[in-house]
Amino acid sequence: MFAQVESSLAKLVTMQNLSLKMALLTAILLSPHIVSAEHVELANGDVYDGDLEDGRKSGLGIYIWADGNRYEGEFRGDRLHGEGTYVWSDGRTYTGQFVRDRREGNGTLMWLNGDRYEGEFLRNQMHGQGEFTWANEDVYVGTFVVGDRTGKGNFVWHSGEEYAGDFVNNLPEGQGSYRWSDGRQFIGSFSAGKKTGQGIFLWPNGNRYYGDFADDVRAGAGVFYWRDGTVYRGQFDANKMHGWGIKRQPDGPLEVQHWLTGELSESQPVVARERCVLMYMERAWMFDSGQCINGLAHGSGVAASLDGSLIIPDGRFVLGQWVAGAVLTLPAEDNAAAALNQVDGR
Repeated sequence: MFAQVESSLAKLVTMQNLSLKMALLTAILLSPHIVSAEHVELANGDVYDGDLEDGRKSGLGIYIWADGNRYEGEFRGDRLHGEGTYVWSDGRTYTGQFVRDRREGNGTLMWLNGDRYEGEFLRNQMHGQGEFTWANEDVYVGTFVVGDRTGKGNFVWHSGEEYAGDFVNNLPEGQGSYRWSDGRQFIGSFSAGKKTGQGIFLWPNGNRYYGDFADDVRAGAGVFYWRDGTVYRGQFDANKMHGWGIKRQPDGPLEVQHWLTGELSESQPVVARERCVLMYMERAWMFDSGQCINGLAHGSGVAASLDGSLIIPDGRFVLGQWVAGAVLTLPAEDNAAAALNQVDGR
């Protein structure tokens, strides 16, 4: 009889399919021809049915804890080791690889609410490459570090939104691309899940923005392209033009403009004033004042370089010479166009 059992167990060990292994093990344990199957009841209420080697759990077995947790699979040296299935009393289920009592290697972890993770584990944590699918059909595919989404990944929301790029502690952090279901798209830098730093924002109607972001909104210096060819280079805040800038329209001269929270407060064309000539920083400037003397810039006010690259919002000039006033450097349109062309694949 024992020779028959040993033969059956030998066949059991060589089988590759774990479910078939367990089915055969169950058949052997329940066989009426085996008088003394390995059945151990512990004083704490735990129960083990399976292979023993020198009194230790080794081979295939079923272990049921007193609290309702259950493991079916491979053992080695009294530990969960190899392939198996662990079922918690709360309904969670893990099927995959174990190393010395820990989930380690490849496996699938499922929650009672329908959430599911399939991928790599290390020391009982989701760690490495994997795919997490939520019950609401959100899906993340990418890198995990100690249970968190950290590294490169792709997150698709059931609402149609999608993010692809860098993650740190479950949030977009670093470089990435976020696409909304209505066709809007942001490509650039993220910090703690928010658009921060330089980036490109695209609208489905053809409008485009390249420049600075802070706390998830357009803020700082940037270039805005309207689909009709109009271009504004200047300052932004809270997703609106705010501060000084230069606007170029397809059929008109450059205009130096001042905006307050999206409302235009001042605008004048950037053209040379013969009665207020100003040369500064090796370039010609537009300056207009009723105080100009002998055709030279004189007085206080805004000045803009004729090439549209610089603005002095609060300048003071004496007989064509700069005396005071900070110089505002606007973002170069060529740099913005190059970044947008790269996104367009041109």
